[in-house]
Amino acid sequence: MTVRTRILSLMLIPLLLQSCFTGVESTPKITYREVKENKADGTSPEAAFAAGFSPQKFTDWQEGKPFYVTSDRIGLVLAPDNSEYRDIEPKEGDVIFYDGVRTVADLTGNEIAELLFRQSDGSNGRFAYRTGYTVKELSERVTVEIPFAIDLDLVKEWDRALAGKEYYIKTPLWVDGNGNQQKGKKFVKVKIRSVKAANEVYPFMVVFEDESGNMQGVFMASQNDARWAPRAFPAVFSFTDPHAQYPKITDAMWNNIQNTRVAEGMTKTEASLALGTPANIDRGHDHSSAYERWRYSDGVYLIFEDGLLTRHN
Repeated sequence: MTVRTRILSLMLIPLLLQSCFTGVESTPKITYREVKENKADGTSPEAAFAAGFSPQKFTDWQEGKPFYVTSDRIGLVLAPDNSEYRDIEPKEGDVIFYDGVRTVADLTGNEIAELLFRQSDGSNGRFAYRTGYTVKELSERVTVEIPFAIDLDLVKEWDRALAGKEYYIKTPLWVDGNGNQQKGKKFVKVKIRSVKAANEVYPFMVVFEDESGNMQGVFMASQNDARWAPRAFPAVFSFTDPHAQYPKITDAMWNNIQNTRVAEGMTKTEASLALGTPANIDRGHDHSSAYERWRYSDGVYLIFEDGLLTRHN
C-alpha cells in the first residue's frame, strides 16, 4: 500500500464511523406534500356548503344592522359624529348598529362615503367610519368590512344552519366557554349547540356538545376571507366519519389518532393523522433500511424505519 493510499484510508475512517453511528448516509429535506396523501381540492361537500355563506352586500344593508366589537381599538377607525360624545368609544364586547351613509369631502376634495353607527345602549352617541370609497364604489364591492367588528347577521346565519346538527370535528384545538384553549379530540362526533361572535383572529366560536355531554367550543373563520386566520368550516368539521376513509386502520390505532397520540408501529399516514404536519422531514438510509425523521415545531420528533414508526419522544 502506498503512502498516498494509506492517507486516503485514514481520512475515510471518520466518515465511515459517522455513517455507522447515525445509521443515515444522507438527510435531504423533503416537503410534507410527499407524505400527506389526502389533499383538499376545494370541491368537498363541506367546502361547497361553506361557500354558501357570505356577508351581505352593502346595497342590502338596512339601518339597525348589528356588528360585534372585537377590540377597544375600534376607536382608531370610528370617529365621534358629535363633539358631545367625543369621550365615548365602543368597547370590546359591545354591539354597534349601522345608522346610514353620507358623503363627505376628503382632503383632496373627493366625495367619499362615511358609514354611521350608533351605540348599543340606545344613547344618542353616533360614530362615523370613513371608508375611502365613493358610495358607488362601495355598492360595487362584494363585501364591505368594518375593522375590529364582526357582522352579526353572518354569525346568525351560521347559527341557524349549524345549531342542532351533528358533525365529526377534525381538530383537537378546543376552547372553553371563555375562549381559553384546551386539548380536545379529533374525528369524534359532536352536536352543535350555537354559533357566537368570537374575536379579531376568528369571527366565529362554534359551541358544541362532546361525546361525554360536556359543552366545548372551537374557533372558525369564514371561507376564503383573507381578513381572518385560515380555519374555515371544511378544516374544522366533516359530514362523514373520517375513519371510513381509512378502513385498514384498526380501531385501537384510530383511538390513538383521535387522542392525538402516536404509537410504535404506526404508518406515516397514521402518524400524520394523529399529529398533523411536521415542521420538516429528514430522509436517509443505510445498507439495509430507509429512515425518516419528522420534527415538529413543539420539539416532538418521530423516527420511521421502512415506513413504520420505531421511535418518538
